[in-house]
Amino acid sequence: MQHLVRFISSVGLMLAGQTFAYATTYPVTVTDVANRQVEILQEPKRIVLQDGRDLFTLALLDRQDPFQRIVAWNNIVKRADPNTWEVFEHQWPASANRATDMKFGDEGDLNLEAIVAAHPDLLVFQTRARASLENAGVASKLAALKIPVIFVDSDLDPVTNSQKTVELLGRVLNRENEARAYLDFYRSRLASIDQIIKQHSHRPVVFVEAKAGQSGASACCFTHGDVYWGKLVEAAGGQNLGSSLLPGATGDVTLETVLGKQPDVYVMTGSQFPGYTSVAPGFGFGDSVKQPMIDRSMSLLQERPGFAQLKASQNGRVFGIYHQFYASSWNILGLEYLNQAFYPDSAKRIDTSNSLSALFALTGLKTVPAILYSRAPAND
Repeated sequence: MQHLVRFISSVGLMLAGQTFAYATTYPVTVTDVANRQVEILQEPKRIVLQDGRDLFTLALLDRQDPFQRIVAWNNIVKRADPNTWEVFEHQWPASANRATDMKFGDEGDLNLEAIVAAHPDLLVFQTRARASLENAGVASKLAALKIPVIFVDSDLDPVTNSQKTVELLGRVLNRENEARAYLDFYRSRLASIDQIIKQHSHRPVVFVEAKAGQSGASACCFTHGDVYWGKLVEAAGGQNLGSSLLPGATGDVTLETVLGKQPDVYVMTGSQFPGYTSVAPGFGFGDSVKQPMIDRSMSLLQERPGFAQLKASQNGRVFGIYHQFYASSWNILGLEYLNQAFYPDSAKRIDTSNSLSALFALTGLKTVPAILYSRAPAND
């Protein structure tokens, strides 16, 4: 029996309407996720994003228009998840493509002259890019130009640091009310997950095949260690098999290796990756996200030689999930879906449809269809 989440109804919880008596007074000194003290002299109006997936956080904070401050960025959402990008573009057509897409490297490679030419008053970088920026001397040059830099994180330690990131950006951008509303939502859901985990003595072993099918129907198996999806698996109550198989953060293992370990649960992550080789399950947001297409992709990936010998496949414990959760402040939804995959009885206590409704109420996004998680169809 398939388990899917499709959100097409009106938002039911009007949490977005909550107000709090919080506002930022400038100048303000904040501690960023890299534990650096940064002074912000005035409310930033022109920001540079090194990782475009921070758009998900801006949707929580700048609800009227998450693009309103962005002058340059790495629009990885458009390139790696075009259908979800279309949702943002459709709602904010006048501003979505206004900023320069500088296609920054994932580890922080950038064109300093082009950034300076954009006249930013704030740069937002993921913590994983810090070493590259400092080694190249970029950080010191930006300091000399008096352009503040803050480091955030949504993937190295996604549960802990995505909360810190929302709180940090809420203060920096004078959006503390919005940040607190989301953190209240996030922490209440996380507490429910933690309570479910405590009621189980066995933590299932989980293998995550990240970006399953992106390189074609026969490729297998790219996974994450004790970062990214590995951290999300642990927070949702599982034991991440990739952490014991990989010497570093990410890498490929063979299906034979996975067969030798026989995980209890097998998770494929996917979105509508561009490219003719991709057969990834197209989870995401928007009208073009269709369950039959997702089912076909997951069935095809289960036909790879040896997959049927997996205990998880035989027991009907193969699942698919939206790939972008691993690098998004919206990862609380991913945690709920994973928790249901690991502990099926939790589905009776966690209403993921309600959580999705509540999250949309906390953003500027309109109601859109979404399929973000599914049990793989049984293959005969």
